[in-house]
Amino acid sequence: MKNKKEKSPVRKTIALAGNPNSGKTTLFNLLTKSHQHIGNWPGVTVERKEGRYFKDTSLKIVDLPGIYSLTPLSVDEEVAHNYINNDRPDLIIDVVDSTNLERNLFLTSQLLELDIPVVVALNMEDEARAKGIAIDAAALEAVFGCPFYSVSASKNTGVDRLMDFCKKEVSKKESPLTYFADVESALDKISKAVKIPVNKRWISLKLLEKDSLVTDAACLSPSQTELINGLNAELENKYKNSLSSEIAKQRYDQLNVIACKATRSVARQTADDSDKKQSKRKKSQKNDGLSLSDKIDKVVTNKWLAFPIFAVVMFLVFMISIQTIGGWITSLINDDFTPWFQEWVRSGLDSVSSPQWLSSLVCDGVIAGVLAVVGFVPQIMILFGLIAILEASGYMSRVAFIMDRLCNAIGLSGKSFVSMVVGCGCSVPAIMSARTIKNVNERNNTIILTPFIPCSAKLPLFAFFTTAVFNGSALAATSMYFVGIFSVVAGGLILKVFKRRKTTVRDTFIMELPSYRLPKASNVLKEMWERGKAFLLRASTVILAASIVLWFLQSFDYKFSYGVSPDRSILAEMGRLLAPVFKPLGWGNWQTAVATLTGLAAKETVVTTLNILGVDGTMFTPLSAYSFMTFNLLAAPCISAIAASFRELHSAKTGWFAIAFQICFAYVVSLVIYQAGILYAKNNMVFWSVVGTLAAAVFLYTGIKLLIKHRGCNMECDHCPKNKNCKR
Repeated sequence: MKNKKEKSPVRKTIALAGNPNSGKTTLFNLLTKSHQHIGNWPGVTVERKEGRYFKDTSLKIVDLPGIYSLTPLSVDEEVAHNYINNDRPDLIIDVVDSTNLERNLFLTSQLLELDIPVVVALNMEDEARAKGIAIDAAALEAVFGCPFYSVSASKNTGVDRLMDFCKKEVSKKESPLTYFADVESALDKISKAVKIPVNKRWISLKLLEKDSLVTDAACLSPSQTELINGLNAELENKYKNSLSSEIAKQRYDQLNVIACKATRSVARQTADDSDKKQSKRKKSQKNDGLSLSDKIDKVVTNKWLAFPIFAVVMFLVFMISIQTIGGWITSLINDDFTPWFQEWVRSGLDSVSSPQWLSSLVCDGVIAGVLAVVGFVPQIMILFGLIAILEASGYMSRVAFIMDRLCNAIGLSGKSFVSMVVGCGCSVPAIMSARTIKNVNERNNTIILTPFIPCSAKLPLFAFFTTAVFNGSALAATSMYFVGIFSVVAGGLILKVFKRRKTTVRDTFIMELPSYRLPKASNVLKEMWERGKAFLLRASTVILAASIVLWFLQSFDYKFSYGVSPDRSILAEMGRLLAPVFKPLGWGNWQTAVATLTGLAAKETVVTTLNILGVDGTMFTPLSAYSFMTFNLLAAPCISAIAASFRELHSAKTGWFAIAFQICFAYVVSLVIYQAGILYAKNNMVFWSVVGTLAAAVFLYTGIKLLIKHRGCNMECDHCPKNKNCKR
């Protein structure tokens, strides 16, 4: 992302590197005055972002995805690894989480082995002090030979001092860490045998470890390969361990000593000067051995309580945003303001003798269509404000944690749920974030299933029916989220069995549970504003255009005669062709068929279409309304998300399969909901007989599958112990 004010040529490029959830994006937003999404959980940044320092536009700031080391384990880590090694920024700001110094210094020590100057930002200094942790920056500078600055990006303290230093010319310091003599000797032999133009020590180390990325890029000769293989085998035989693990151990042993020395002496001084309140808190922690975050986690991640708590939290979120505060504001706009505004504009146009068609276009087309959706903006802003609070507090990372096992069981990666949480805002970035999943089966399944999670564009539809049919009950809207989760589970199982590709790649999902934090009001308000602004932007473009087109198709027949009855319009004729398809779902009239079709352009236009066509809650029963909501939730997403799916799937065939799967799955689920509801209402006993028969069929299928599993192959190669010898 580029700053609009940037005019100066780039004088220096500064990369922000660090562990996931260390505060890089918060610092990036502060330095560039941008509004990138931030959250109190790892993985918020999945691709690099660029901006200019607002006080000096000649400084380009690059925000990199979080990495634990320079040995990448995922695609987003490869983005950071490749940028640092190939694009070579002029300076690296290593953003360190001060509350977890030793682990963060592992990356610091690796960055210092590159030929790039490094300055360390000890971020979250305020949180560290609140935990009784004080870090001696001067002691760390003496050991590492590079500057250390204590900062708090969230409170904007110490950042100006950091950037004043970064403006200067910074020289590269030698790495302070050394390994055992035999390892150092091997590094010296490699550096002499292989011509390495840059990052000599780091690349020698990676070659010695036989890192595939570095080895492939080095284009080694046979003699060089033989030398490296011999040195590697000799050291691994000596240490009885893989060389990469042994070097990491030697690195951590030194960092442990350094971290202890940098915190212990200052911690004693801080303890002597602490007040009674701090002493009481420390004593309490010593007595039970658990921090406040640990105590909360014992409840919210409990295997029996986690899902019920999540359900209650989501119900409260929807009750506040749709049923209470948000509902009151939306009702005021839709029921009071919109009719008044339409009549006011209509009377104004009539007073200047405007044509009838123009008055109808403006009042019945544009105003009715656009305001039908804009009226739900308060609900959307409140909803995403509450979700931003859950993210910033650290609760959503716990939800991802409890969903990891479920994701693995249905053929998805733990990262898949992270994509689905992003999908609560918009399916397009959620689909794009799936590129960080290495396993092709898990990645493709995530792309196909992520649109099942309700995005912001679908919320007006839920709010419309919640108000018009379900008497404002938040339970109807909340249940849509759980219908989406159920559909992800069921769809994942289906794809796991029938849509697998052979792969030897296993994905690694590392989720650090951050400490709970009080959300910052400014960040929550920014998130609410960004969501509302994006929604209004769509209303002024896509929805406005859709409203005009719909008005035209409703107001003219095939002879282009204006003022015909809506039942004789072009739109009605188009709808009648599709209506029989949806009749088994409980809403087989032309108005709802057309509304569903227009949802392919943008899901918000479903409500726009219903409003322009004069459809209200009286045309639906609660059962048919729920079926309609379910189909539009699960069917193919908007055209932007479909285009993103085709790009990320890298196959037109797989892309068309995804669309067909989503539509068929949505049809079947909606059909089951409506027909099962009708059956239950007419004959209770028959309904339960059918349910019992289906349950028995599921158990029978599962049993047969378990019996023959050892004799067949379901292409789950990444989990198969016979993968290496597989001939399929």
